[in-house]
Amino acid sequence: MTKKVIWNPPAELIENSKLTKFIKHCSVKNYDELEIKSQSDPGWLWENVIKFADIKFFKNYKKIIDEANGAPWTKWCVGGTTNIVLNCIDRHKDKDFFKNQFIYSEKENGESSSITYEEFDKQISKVGNVLKTNGFKKGDVIALYMPQIIETYISYFAILKIGCVVLPLFSGYGASAVVERLKIAKAKGIFTVSHTFRKGKEIKMLDTIKKEVTEIQNIKNIFLVGNDKGKKIFNWDNFKNVSDKLKTEEMESEDPAIIHFTSGTTGKPKGCVYSHIGLVTKMAFDEGVLADFKQKDIHMCMADMGWMVGSKSATIASSHGAKMVIAEGVPDFPDEVRFWKLIEKYKVSWVELSPALIRSQMIKDKKKFEDLDLSSLRIVCTGGEPWTDKPWKWLFEFIGKSKVPIMNSAGGTEVSGSILHCCLHRPFKVGSFNAPIPGMSADIVDSKGEKVSIDQMGELVMRKSSIGLTKSLWNDDERYIQNYWNVIKKNLWVHGDLASKDKDGHWYLHGRSDDTIKVSGKRIGPSELESVIIKSGKAKEVAAVGIPDEDKGSKIILSIVPLESEKNLNENLFIDLIIKDLGKSFKPDKVIFVKDLPKTRNMKIMRRVIKSCLTNKDPGDVSTLLNPESVEEIKQYAF
Repeated sequence: MTKKVIWNPPAELIENSKLTKFIKHCSVKNYDELEIKSQSDPGWLWENVIKFADIKFFKNYKKIIDEANGAPWTKWCVGGTTNIVLNCIDRHKDKDFFKNQFIYSEKENGESSSITYEEFDKQISKVGNVLKTNGFKKGDVIALYMPQIIETYISYFAILKIGCVVLPLFSGYGASAVVERLKIAKAKGIFTVSHTFRKGKEIKMLDTIKKEVTEIQNIKNIFLVGNDKGKKIFNWDNFKNVSDKLKTEEMESEDPAIIHFTSGTTGKPKGCVYSHIGLVTKMAFDEGVLADFKQKDIHMCMADMGWMVGSKSATIASSHGAKMVIAEGVPDFPDEVRFWKLIEKYKVSWVELSPALIRSQMIKDKKKFEDLDLSSLRIVCTGGEPWTDKPWKWLFEFIGKSKVPIMNSAGGTEVSGSILHCCLHRPFKVGSFNAPIPGMSADIVDSKGEKVSIDQMGELVMRKSSIGLTKSLWNDDERYIQNYWNVIKKNLWVHGDLASKDKDGHWYLHGRSDDTIKVSGKRIGPSELESVIIKSGKAKEVAAVGIPDEDKGSKIILSIVPLESEKNLNENLFIDLIIKDLGKSFKPDKVIFVKDLPKTRNMKIMRRVIKSCLTNKDPGDVSTLLNPESVEEIKQYAF
């Protein structure tokens, strides 16, 4: 069913957008022509992005794209040398705003601090000098196991500045998850803190990993924000009396810069590799051009640095010479509307958030929002999972007053950004992506690789490589090919998402393709079932999964977290709602009520974990979960 248009971009917004300027820069008529030309010549597109964004090189590249070894091994900016730090920090040194604030930081207890670009530059040079003195060399991997504090970003850029590879790790990991990733990456150092706070609870991060990490032979130093002492520990205070002068290392464009492990809970962790040219260029286009990020904007995102959104946030603000807000802890503690109060306090104009955050906020008492001034908001960027209608409308109508565009995007760790996005030149529909991203060659195909028809669900794929695509998997080329390029073959990158497109050219996601539920030959994405339940106004969260059934392929099981105000709910109420909206074919076989659903720290509901629990299978590594205790509750309902 084709959804209605809910918002049309004002002419003034279109006229003043960076997209309009970029289209003129490319000498094309409109977005449609930009998209068509980029499909046949992605090198043309990315070279224009590099020129438009004034991406800096120590030595200019000789060739924008080299596909001689096939799509999986495409090379970019061949012969050029650069560094992420050159494009995020160094390029601003002669600008007036270099003495202005770069990062505003809020601790969970309300304590605030900030740092200017100039001081930040000095600090990363100090840390970089100590790393070099301690024997770290170009290409060495150094990990970050840190909360959202200014020192995290100093460490991040210091590692990159000396040509080492930064390995951000989720701050909620236990020791075994940290050690496993350190060993896979063959890391030689790690930055961490003695403690942080989350929901009022002290988290002793060093103590969590100290014993196990100290015993890893490869690890030379544990760089610590705190005063603990011990074997291999180097305290942050020792960075003070060090030179703040340091030359940024000249790197090949495609040299590894960052390793981000995907957040999956099964199998060996997959290390995605970002290059020095890939991430900066992708952010310049996805967020700078398409999502209209400008130097005057103030950026905020509360995602953990361990996920790719952390690297994304660090790159967006800094590469534009803009300001950013970071915050320790979670969006709803110690104040239920803390997230929105931070926007008001710092006059945030450009924010990133997830549908999960909105689902948790829309059930709060509306009186808590009455005195908030959110008029600074100009752009809201969202991603991480498919939207359902009610949360999207709450965000658009209640928070954005039906004026602030919701720039929905879909992609992930492997592509260092998005495959689908929203275009400010086109109308918006609830939860849709109104455009594929030029240069990503997106398409939707069936299991045989054939293009699907309008409104038909299929696999989201890319037909060519992208400048931001992972450079294989860290030390695992075979798995890279098998997991992405050989799923359907036909030289297609299979992203793992189930998608569809309507007659107006709007794209939709329906969940991960391995979460797809097949009942008697009919396929349905979990988001369609979940949307019906959320729309009822009686559930805080819901997850729909299919478990094997000999007769009809899958049984549909709904795991529901009821609103606290809802007592004595009956499963038949929700079964009837599904039948009414989606038909008897998709009647749930069972509804279970739980206190919480297993989620990653960036609030993705892990349906694979739920499915494993319900079928009495090993849920795999649950150390990536925000709430591993939720697993035991769901296991009680195993079939």
